[in-house]
Amino acid sequence: MAKKASSRNAQGAGTIRKKTVTRNGKPYTYWEARYTEGRDPGTGKQVQRSIYGRTRGEVREKLQAVAVTLNTGTYTEPDKMTVGEWLDMWLKEYVTGAVKPFTLASYTAQCENHIKPGLGAIKLTALNSVQIQKFYNGLKTQQSEGGGKEQHAIAQNDQKRSRCFA
Repeated sequence: MAKKASSRNAQGAGTIRKKTVTRNGKPYTYWEARYTEGRDPGTGKQVQRSIYGRTRGEVREKLQAVAVTLNTGTYTEPDKMTVGEWLDMWLKEYVTGAVKPFTLASYTAQCENHIKPGLGAIKLTALNSVQIQKFYNGLKTQQSEGGGKEQHAIAQNDQKRSRCFA
């Protein structure tokens, strides 16, 4: 008699499940995949992450991509750093000591007064060109012609450096 094929995934392959939630009386269905990224060195417990998507296939592709990066050792943990936090670090670590004091004061003022209110709450990993363009368009309407050059220079430099970390 032939042995029945196992319906279980390989150990460490992750799990995929369908979830339905009700919001305002309307049901929403989505798919969730969970995978183990490693173990917490302090407690020894598994560190699990979730991936979400609209279809099972979409979630399976994302899960497979994460599994490949985990197996090859190129996986990087999703970063929760925001643009505002990155600007603070950039000003402290990269700009301080590299420019004159007046330039540092100008950069700090531009970041605090213009860039952080517009983009500061967005996660670096979620920042995209459309959001940056909307920010620039908002600067153009708020300021006179020729304004916004300092914010552009800071944001452009900031975006180039943040690619190394995102």
